[in-house]
Amino acid sequence: MQIALGDIAKLVVWGGLVFLAQTVLAPLIDINGIRPDFLLIFVMSVTLKRGRYAGLAAGFLAGIAQDSISLGFLGVMALAKCSIAFWSGKWLEKRDSDLSSIGWLILIVIAAFVQDIFAGLFLLQGSSVGMLEYIFRSVIPAGFYTGVFGFLWYLTPFGKRRYIRRVQLRKKPGLR
Repeated sequence: MQIALGDIAKLVVWGGLVFLAQTVLAPLIDINGIRPDFLLIFVMSVTLKRGRYAGLAAGFLAGIAQDSISLGFLGVMALAKCSIAFWSGKWLEKRDSDLSSIGWLILIVIAAFVQDIFAGLFLLQGSSVGMLEYIFRSVIPAGFYTGVFGFLWYLTPFGKRRYIRRVQLRKKPGLR
């Protein structure tokens, strides 16, 4: 599936707005150091709308942007987001039906869990925090917090359009 240059420009603008929300809005709604990952929601939306390869590109760019403003290793979140986009995109390609709102919520929560556990394998090196403590104090709350905002995104007109367009693109030419 090819993406037009106008679609790329729209994705870059949306990605920039989501990155701005991640850097400005997320710290304002922080709960005990737990923030929702708006960039992950964006990457998953791109993956659902455009497929796994577009999701890979969005995941890499969003992850590098997220790594550039953090104190962690450069590339960890890019690798985590790319992995999530690829595997969820591969799973979604095997499905013939759209995701329900509950399916979308479950997918976002699982993606947030997997991404944060994967990133924690790198980021906790040399830390006094154990993996189990990290999972219960950070991964699980952040996953559910991201899931709440992902579900709210699904309820917007932007979230609905994603699924309608995906179905229309899958129709074969010549069939009515």
